[in-house]
Amino acid sequence: MNRNPYSRYYVPGPSPWPFFVGISANGLAVGLILWLHRSPSYLLMGMSISCMMLSTLSWWRDLIREGDMGFYTRFVIKSFRDGVALFILSEVMFFFSFFWAFFHNALSPSCELGMRWPPPGIRTPNPSSTSLFETGLLISSGLFVTQAHKSMRLKDYDVGPFIGLLMTILCGAVFFLVQVREYYWNSYSIADSVYGSVFYLLTGFHGAHVVVGTIWLMVSLARLWRGEFSSQRHFGFEACIWYWHFVDVVWVSLWFVVYVWFGGWLYMWWFKMWDGDIYSFKYRDLKPSWYAYIQEEHCPSWYKVPDWLKS
Repeated sequence: MNRNPYSRYYVPGPSPWPFFVGISANGLAVGLILWLHRSPSYLLMGMSISCMMLSTLSWWRDLIREGDMGFYTRFVIKSFRDGVALFILSEVMFFFSFFWAFFHNALSPSCELGMRWPPPGIRTPNPSSTSLFETGLLISSGLFVTQAHKSMRLKDYDVGPFIGLLMTILCGAVFFLVQVREYYWNSYSIADSVYGSVFYLLTGFHGAHVVVGTIWLMVSLARLWRGEFSSQRHFGFEACIWYWHFVDVVWVSLWFVVYVWFGGWLYMWWFKMWDGDIYSFKYRDLKPSWYAYIQEEHCPSWYKVPDWLKS
């Protein structure tokens, strides 16, 4: 580990960790494909996960040591900031593709979906129940982690950051457990039309990002405990906060779009507020496919579509 004193940037020496991370990632991909074809190789998956964890931990250990030895100048830190910003931008585009698929089907349901959204047979989850509790958890976690960052900037290394990080980690863990419970009680699966596919892809990948963010917060808590952060030197913690706020914003958007708006509940609340008397001045020219789908036996009297509108 040598840095050229005449250079603004530190060029690390040869490292085996990128090679091992690549090999383990390839093993995980192969194991996932085998699992999807119902011929899983648990040995391959276990070895790949173990290799990935050991390699990434060793890689991060080397990065922390290089920072402690003073190899990271302000130019290197700026490159880290740019890299994290571009990484979060790539994650934004990742979720944008799934939202695009959702809007493409929700705004113009095809005849294969019964020209309705949600499609017939899908009983969407109530947005004022479990998902609202999850939304409150993530919003609260964002406030806690922001308070932890503020305390660190004020040189409070004893109480504020620890409490904020512990509460944020607790919120992330509870969110993941509640989401698993919601999956268990949902009446539809990922194979139930495009709604089920996009719903589980959006919420599932977001849950995976919550797990990654929670692990990152735990690493930041361990580094804080070891005294590796200061009021002026804590970019690892700051990058973790950026990532966690990104996770919060994605979930709030997902909750409003998937659960509230296009889950059919917003239409139901609107109809109920007007006691069903909305057709004569609002929806005379609209087709029945625009109305939220409710099973006929559970459909209240005020929600039934008038006969003249069905013709």
